[in-house]
Amino acid sequence: MNHRILILSAIVLAVVFSSCKKMFEDEELSMERVDYTGTELRTDGYYYYRYQYYDSREDSLYDCFLPWILYRNGVYFYGSVYDYSEMEKVEKKFEDGSFYDIQKDNKYQWGGFQISDSVIDFEGWDTGSLFSRPTVKRYAKIVNDTTFCMCSKRPQKGENVKLGDDFHFKQFSPKPDSTNSFIK
Repeated sequence: MNHRILILSAIVLAVVFSSCKKMFEDEELSMERVDYTGTELRTDGYYYYRYQYYDSREDSLYDCFLPWILYRNGVYFYGSVYDYSEMEKVEKKFEDGSFYDIQKDNKYQWGGFQISDSVIDFEGWDTGSLFSRPTVKRYAKIVNDTTFCMCSKRPQKGENVKLGDDFHFKQFSPKPDSTNSFIK
């Protein structure tokens, strides 16, 4: 009798784990990586979003920036949020390779992009859950070759909503490497 319960328990566990496999897998990107050969945006540097953040716990206002790097191979990479006053320090990390070494394994910071007319379609991974990373699509409107305004698709209505996240270009070389194991 105990032998049958063990076998039945093993079968039930096998079925449960096989059906939960999807729960542990990251979503696949639906966008194909395509080289960017256009002139709508400059790629000889990086873009950054500058904003202010108020931390109520510390009663402090921070001047922050988020670097966003577009590569000619159709890959994008965005970094962490940094204090704006440390932009030069971040650029030094770009130059010496330490930025890439620290960030290269963070899947949610990589993705692909395509440009059509004055719209940029981005697809990458969200920070996800404990078990998997869902994909996230972002949309941006190109203002000129040094500025784009990030928009986001709202699932409730399926409309693009302007978030007001203006990214500005800063010429810079060398950019961090675009090689990663996530974008094929």
